Amino acid sequence: MNDSRDIAIEINELSLSIGQRRLLDGVTLHAEAGERIAIVGPNGAGKTTLLRLLLGLIPSERGRIKLGGSALTSLSRREVARLIGYVPQQLADDIPFTVIEFIVMSRYAHAQSGGIIPRDREGEKIARQSTERVGIRHLENQTMATLSGGERQKVNIAAALAQQTPILVLDEPSAHLDPKQRESIQRLLSEIGRKSNTTVLTVTHDLNWAAMDFDRIIGMAHGRVLADDTPSRVVTPENLLAIFDANWTIQAHPQSGCPMVLPTHHTPAR
Repeated sequence: MNDSRDIAIEINELSLSIGQRRLLDGVTLHAEAGERIAIVGPNGAGKTTLLRLLLGLIPSERGRIKLGGSALTSLSRREVARLIGYVPQQLADDIPFTVIEFIVMSRYAHAQSGGIIPRDREGEKIARQSTERVGIRHLENQTMATLSGGERQKVNIAAALAQQTPILVLDEPSAHLDPKQRESIQRLLSEIGRKSNTTVLTVTHDLNWAAMDFDRIIGMAHGRVLADDTPSRVVTPENLLAIFDANWTIQAHPQSGCPMVLPTHHTPAR
């Protein structure tokens, strides 16, 4: 850990069960300010449950979470929203608002005490800066229902950026997209991470993206953290076998040298 950087997220011994099923089992991790972290693991590993706890959507049965040094349990919903911008996997198809209206409404954490979302010049300016940053200025007056999946996800990212939070949390942001859309979204998020001091915590199934564009990778399985280190130390045959119970071939990328995950092919039986 670099002591010169503030801790944006601190999670200690977090556990949660539903009935006899253990969803999280003593999860401990931290994220420094400006750090880019990818969380990987198989379905059912506890990744999305961890995000829901981090957002304060569900309570844990044991452990604690701190955001910017403050206990999550001491923060109001509005205070959490001012600290964390959240990007889910996908938005509903039938949102009856234009792009710019949706982004302005996403700034509900900045609403007045009466719950009125600001539509002043400053709010509009921030919303338009976000569309410009994400490259969707031309879509501002289109209704959300007319957008493609990739366009909606860019709007979702712009809405999170408009909240002006120090932490950005994303749950499989490139899921359900075709390869071209996925590459566009991943490139956008990589640029956002590099050009700001925003802490980025992303759940993803794309191991190669995690290895190329993130400072650290956290590998989870069965509700536990099994690996937490730099990509070159996490993306190894031994770690991936422990996390995914699967064998893959690991090769260095010919240009960047980053570890790349390739399928292990077997010779068909004759």
